[in-house]
Amino acid sequence: MDFNNLIEVSNSEILRVSAENQSDVELSVVIPTFNESSGISQLLLSLRETLIELQIAFEIILVDDDSPDKTWEVAAGLSEEIPELTVVRRLGQKGLATAVICGWHHSNGRLLGVMDGDGQHPSETIKDLFKTFNRGDYGVVIASRYTPDGGIKKWSLSRRLLSKGAQTLGQLLIPGAIGKVTDPMSGYFVVKRSIVSETELDPVGYKILLEILARSQTSNIKEIPYVFLERSFGKSKVAVSHYVSYLRHLLRLRVQPLRSRALSRYLIVTAGALILDALVFFWLFDLNNWNLTRSAAIAGEAGIMFTILLHDLWTFAGRPVRTLKDRTRRLAGVQLALGVLMFLRLLAINAFVNWFSLDPLLAFFLTLTVVMPGGHLLGSRFSWRNIRV
Repeated sequence: MDFNNLIEVSNSEILRVSAENQSDVELSVVIPTFNESSGISQLLLSLRETLIELQIAFEIILVDDDSPDKTWEVAAGLSEEIPELTVVRRLGQKGLATAVICGWHHSNGRLLGVMDGDGQHPSETIKDLFKTFNRGDYGVVIASRYTPDGGIKKWSLSRRLLSKGAQTLGQLLIPGAIGKVTDPMSGYFVVKRSIVSETELDPVGYKILLEILARSQTSNIKEIPYVFLERSFGKSKVAVSHYVSYLRHLLRLRVQPLRSRALSRYLIVTAGALILDALVFFWLFDLNNWNLTRSAAIAGEAGIMFTILLHDLWTFAGRPVRTLKDRTRRLAGVQLALGVLMFLRLLAINAFVNWFSLDPLLAFFLTLTVVMPGGHLLGSRFSWRNIRV
């Protein structure tokens, strides 16, 4: 059967979104789908009614990963009822995030939106997203489950904990980007076309918003509340593999700003700080017979100051700010993070020596190798988190 609103693509490359917007389309809404045939007609018709109320030029682009239940065919059959609908059938490709980019690639709107195809995103919220854009100069407007008046209907406790844990992990690993929002895993948002076209996106898995927040330079972000609905049709596709993919994506984005030269310098400085820490301790405790706690404390402080100085002058030397206030903030950040870890290390050293009768040098090196690398990572995140090299 031939459909005049169907596009079939088989290119596995990540498509770019053009900056040009020659049409009068204000909003393009992309819906990625896989095996949603039982409810997709209802969702698309409801969404069209909502968008008509905005009295703007719009388009709906459904991107389907060649669903066995022929979701793409059901949607393409609605061409008469929904003339604004385009259906993209991806052959041999999988992945929600890349499906969204594929849809944006085929779009014409000044603003680009995305929502799930399983009925859990209320179509009425798209009006609030669009109207919020028109009330301020925002780069991204996100529908959040975790702002006041937002929420989730009928999730199990385990899924709530997993979702909240994933959110918290993202805010810890990439605080400069994800720390700005309450719901970085939201799949319901609208973004300026210019932001997407100017950002080199390389998503992994299912969270395209995570990619946009981490890689783009936009800081003008707004969240509005919405209630995540219970699935009314189809089966949930959330699996453990999704959370593994999310973690992999986070780690890749965490390393991205520190690629090549800066990353190697960071690792060298961290290793150097640990070596200096050990040498100062050995000199004070073993050669000068200072007591255990004081030797470990002074050695740890030497490592902290070494870290601050070398990161400022070498690792992140390309940063734009070099004011006294900036250096003081970095000093306080690293001192706080590593100071807390050093205090815990001192407690652990004394516990190993006094309770378990370990050799003091063995106790020192054991705690040094276990505790301090994590402390240096934590300190750098709070002190150089806005640096891009």
